[in-house]
Amino acid sequence: MSAYVPQHYTAATLFRFGTLLHDVARILKRAAQRLDQSIATRKKAADDRRLLSEMNERELSDIGVSGAQSAALRGGWSRERHERLHALEWRQPM
Repeated sequence: MSAYVPQHYTAATLFRFGTLLHDVARILKRAAQRLDQSIATRKKAADDRRLLSEMNERELSDIGVSGAQSAALRGGWSRERHERLHALEWRQPM
């Protein structure tokens, strides 16, 4: 009688289930943290766009934003025109 025979199947099963739940909780916590970070980044970007849109031409020139860029920031241009302007400023091919 040298063979090992587990006598506590229920305890072993509960332990495995507990470790599985612990691993799932860690994964969900990391996902929630990434989601919170993403939401905070998007909120900050929206706040920054709102602040830029409320600035007048003098304030924009003080921080180094040109007239063409300010028009794009204020929503006067389409996304394509803004990308074209950005490509011209950085001398990148479209």
